[in-house]
Amino acid sequence: MPVRRTLACTLAALLLTACTDTQPTESTTPVATTTTAAAEPALELGDFDPEGTFTVFDPCTEIPADVLAEAGLGEAVGEPYDDGNRSAMCSFSGEPSRGLKGVFSLVGDRNPKSKLEELGLILEGVQVDVPTGMYLHTMPEDLGKDCSVALHTNRGRFVVKYSEALTDQPREHFCEASLFTMTTIHNYLGENNGNLSRS
Repeated sequence: MPVRRTLACTLAALLLTACTDTQPTESTTPVATTTTAAAEPALELGDFDPEGTFTVFDPCTEIPADVLAEAGLGEAVGEPYDDGNRSAMCSFSGEPSRGLKGVFSLVGDRNPKSKLEELGLILEGVQVDVPTGMYLHTMPEDLGKDCSVALHTNRGRFVVKYSEALTDQPREHFCEASLFTMTTIHNYLGENNGNLSRS
């Protein structure tokens, strides 16, 4: 099935991108699929130290279900992933009413933008409007069928990625889908003096 194939590719790409240090991580364990209301403040926008003592933002448990629905995310796909405070990820089908047949992945991790720049994964020249403080990137072994939008917080990066395995759509299609979901989550949670929190 295309969704399973896309999820497998997404997980493999996340593993490649999430490993920023040379030390082995703790064992990989699945986490619960329930979403709960975010603590106040949910996110404080700003810089972070990749090796800092913060707890990585977990979009799988810290974004309420009603916000996920407002952002156009469909059914959960697969099990959430958590690798011991290095990164957390969960995936959702695209909302059929929006004509999206692919998979969205929400990620919290410790990868600074500089790491993506070193790997040559920053997307330049895509004809979409990217809000201040956000940037676009792709994943290793890019096939042109995904786009991630990221923003930095004091608890690491928050990333929304959209991908479709079987499509001839241009890059803008994927980036527009990711940007819609990211900005909807951002706007719905509300920004107050740099903090994302329920309003």
